[in-house]
Amino acid sequence: MTKDIITIGEDGLYHPTNEADVIALVQHARASGKQIRCRGATHSVAWSIYTDPVGDTPPNRTLQQHPPASDQINMAFDKMRSLDWVDEAAGIVAAEPGINLGWDPQDPFGASTLENSFLHQIFKKGWAVNTLGGITHQTLAGFTATGSAGGSTRFAWDNAIAFRMVDGTGKAEWIEKGSPEFDAVSTSMGLMGIITKMRLQLVPMYNIEGTEKMTPVTGPDAPMDLFGDGSAAQPSLAQHLKDSPYTRTVWWPQKGAERIQTWEAKRVPTKGNDLCPYQQFTPNFLGQTMQLAAATFFVLLGNNSVRCIMGLLSHKISHYFAVLGPVMKRGGSGFFARLLAYIGAVFVGALVLLIGLALSLFKGSARALFPKLLPAFSPMTKPGQETHFNDYYWRSLCMDNTVDDVYLGTEFTEIWVPIGHAKQAMNLYRDLFNARGSEATGYFSTEVYGGPKSSAWLDPGYTDGSDEYKDGTVRFDLYWYRDNRDVPNADEGFFEQYWDVLKEGGVPFRLHWGKFVPRYDFPKWAEHYRSALPLFDDFMALREKRDPDGLFFTKYWRERLTGAA
Repeated sequence: MTKDIITIGEDGLYHPTNEADVIALVQHARASGKQIRCRGATHSVAWSIYTDPVGDTPPNRTLQQHPPASDQINMAFDKMRSLDWVDEAAGIVAAEPGINLGWDPQDPFGASTLENSFLHQIFKKGWAVNTLGGITHQTLAGFTATGSAGGSTRFAWDNAIAFRMVDGTGKAEWIEKGSPEFDAVSTSMGLMGIITKMRLQLVPMYNIEGTEKMTPVTGPDAPMDLFGDGSAAQPSLAQHLKDSPYTRTVWWPQKGAERIQTWEAKRVPTKGNDLCPYQQFTPNFLGQTMQLAAATFFVLLGNNSVRCIMGLLSHKISHYFAVLGPVMKRGGSGFFARLLAYIGAVFVGALVLLIGLALSLFKGSARALFPKLLPAFSPMTKPGQETHFNDYYWRSLCMDNTVDDVYLGTEFTEIWVPIGHAKQAMNLYRDLFNARGSEATGYFSTEVYGGPKSSAWLDPGYTDGSDEYKDGTVRFDLYWYRDNRDVPNADEGFFEQYWDVLKEGGVPFRLHWGKFVPRYDFPKWAEHYRSALPLFDDFMALREKRDPDGLFFTKYWRERLTGAA
């Protein structure tokens, strides 16, 4: 006999307020033969989050806020986001799954603020976590479940010490670190059960300080030897990733515009004065205008239809007007400054439409301009003029937080390669870019950074301590502008070449589960995942035991993990 379930919201989502609501929904799903899934901040691709799509709705992209219109059960945890101190003196907290790491500007429920975020609340008490990703918009449970990590081989997202989980039978229990199942649940994509609470062991608060600079890809000014063995004066890529506590390199391989931007940071003692935060884009009129300008060219580079281009640019300009006032108000700008900004914004918006129309009418003109425009937007850093920052870790370790997802929304596949293969992988990618030109490079950057080792069974960094993943990984984020046409992970899609070149070169690799993975040859790729992850079969057996009716095992996951729908 199941408990009465809560009423579905107008947004097509169930919004439980406690664990009892979750248990009732799971029992209802089991009794009625329905799927049940839960969303976080939608920073994973949509079909990996929700129940089975209806046709291609929603599109399989990130930031799809609404579930498929069906009678299946999709949940949101916007009403389960509390944080409780289990032992404040020892830095142990228990938090519900829907709490955002930081402020989520895309939150459709209006629940997320900086003040009620996980990171800000623990910061106020003098505590921290070991690493962060490029943004902090995600929910605590969602970020953890997909095996996400920050840009470090030394520091991992490893503060969790227990999960409270409701499995597919409706059973709720704590799974503690040290339990045989802990490492299976840690990276489980919601396929074992639904996390209703997490317990974390925090570390003392720290600041970070570091630099960022733009340099040539190779030569004496480059901070590392990206393609070689390195030297005493210039470390190899692998050595650079091992030596730097936190680092990432953004690589622009396009002919005529080749350059890399290297961001590095280390931990320093906490201080609250003389801080200089890292901001990729400043939160003011200039920062918003720069993002709109960049968005204009990415729209032009990725689309051919004049009608499509003008529609996308109109959407970007509407967003520009919508956010400009609040952004400047948060920055402390007065009334007249905001008025001048709006007057300037009208001019900028008209200019964007005029440029967009002109370049869209002359096919290929935007691509011809690209090698000249990128150096203008991202010039080489002169000696001694590096960007320096010193700030609270929670505000500047997430270096992409000031990037607006509407202007510069990206999709990507994230590839984890054992760090010992860093040189080989970099040379394979360089040869691919040289051979195929823009068909391989596209018109966005490639991110290269480190990844930590992990004991979680399906984590891309999994190691038993004796294999080639034991020293960490080099990670490649191959970007795709979200407003581009086509499907990048389809057969013969944009991402296929990046997976194939590693396979053909004999380089082992694993993929981030929340990002784009192959949408073709499912049996072949299921075998790849099985062979790449030693405990894959153990995970699948435990998954079936925990979810005997397949409530969480949607078609998306069945195809990818078993090879069949």
